[in-house]
Amino acid sequence: MSNRIFLTNLSDFPAKDRAVFNVEGTSVLVVKVGEGFRAVANKCPHLGLPLAGGKVDGETIACPFHGSKFDLNSGENLDWVTGFAGLKVPEWSRRLLEMGKQPAPLHTFPVVVEDGKLYVEI
Repeated sequence: MSNRIFLTNLSDFPAKDRAVFNVEGTSVLVVKVGEGFRAVANKCPHLGLPLAGGKVDGETIACPFHGSKFDLNSGENLDWVTGFAGLKVPEWSRRLLEMGKQPAPLHTFPVVVEDGKLYVEI
């Protein structure tokens, strides 16, 4: 059973279209996408580092540390380790980094907008 948690009033959501909230001990990144919102764990499932500084492009976010791209709707990993610390990683080394593993998905949370308020379900 999920727990609906109030985050903020829509009028108070930051103009930069993203915000990080501490929700019951979990850091949650909320991103405004078009007219809606997406909520994901503010933690890369590969390195454990925060995603809040990542580049958002439409419905995707890229890890600011190693470039893996995630679908903000499903959490699916769309591209695995494209770079590290701003440097592009060659294709052969990307395959080596995988070491036969499937890249981990990003944890997503349902978002509810109701009466001008933003909620997340945990």
